[in-house]
Amino acid sequence: MTSWFKLAFAAALLAPLPAAAHHGWSGQDNAHVTTLEGPIQAVRFRDPHAEIDLMDHGQKWTITLAPTERMDSRGVTQTALKVGDTVKINGHRNLDMTRYEVKANDITIGGKTTNLR
Repeated sequence: MTSWFKLAFAAALLAPLPAAAHHGWSGQDNAHVTTLEGPIQAVRFRDPHAEIDLMDHGQKWTITLAPTERMDSRGVTQTALKVGDTVKINGHRNLDMTRYEVKANDITIGGKTTNLR
């Protein structure tokens, strides 16, 4: 095989990996909804998904939100997510119970609930 062919073959095999890693929600407990409520500790408004850290009953949780474009289009902008503000989320917890992570289905800020799916 020529070097060019080997390189093209390797690139074709590896190309799907970022998409698979990004869309791998099979690690979530989709059979149960987890509800958390508490103050925002940190905001990361970046692609591929915005994230917040939320404190609920003394435990810090990492919450994966929607892609930033979807968040903006639904009115949950970067300025709407303020450290110290209390929010409520409903979503699906990571199957690894040692990880305090939830993929949010919706978020309630100031009494207004926004669907993130």
